[in-house]
Amino acid sequence: MYVGKNNYVRCLLIDFSKAFDKVDHIILVQKLKALDLPVYVVNWICSFLTGRSQQCNVNGHLSKPKSIGLSVVQGSGIGPMLYAVMKSDLQAISRRNTVFKYADDTILVVPEHTDVSIHDEFEHVKVWASVNKLMLNALKTKEIVFKRHFHMPPALEEIEQLNCVKLLGVLFQDNLKMDCHVQYILSQCAQ
Repeated sequence: MYVGKNNYVRCLLIDFSKAFDKVDHIILVQKLKALDLPVYVVNWICSFLTGRSQQCNVNGHLSKPKSIGLSVVQGSGIGPMLYAVMKSDLQAISRRNTVFKYADDTILVVPEHTDVSIHDEFEHVKVWASVNKLMLNALKTKEIVFKRHFHMPPALEEIEQLNCVKLLGVLFQDNLKMDCHVQYILSQCAQ
């Protein structure tokens, strides 16, 4: 798709710190209302989100319950869907660039020939994260550049460029070969 018309395609694997734990209920409910869902569905979800508390148990001593105004339960049936709603308005600035979202994984794809640079797109994601009260984790955010030739664009500030990355359980290499993934699978089979 992209590589055919470009010498390289930049792929930024964006990490949000504790993504499911940081979902602000007020912002989420606003986004749910914008979906034009029936009022009883929004009310049911609000009921699901409110009245939650947490406690800590340290050496048999239980803390007082503390109310939770953030988070969606990742292990629940509705939690991943609510997080998807939270990220539903995160889009690339340019139509030539793409944002792929799967659960808490977010991937920004920017080809060589584009009208908005990866730097500007990433700044846009940072602003979106701030507005939505989510935190980017620059240490876990990585970039891979899929390329035909040895030409390598300069790395984004504070973001590590890798030759091989794991995405949804698959290892991808910058040269589009599958050597790393095959070796990984063979090592798993050998255990």
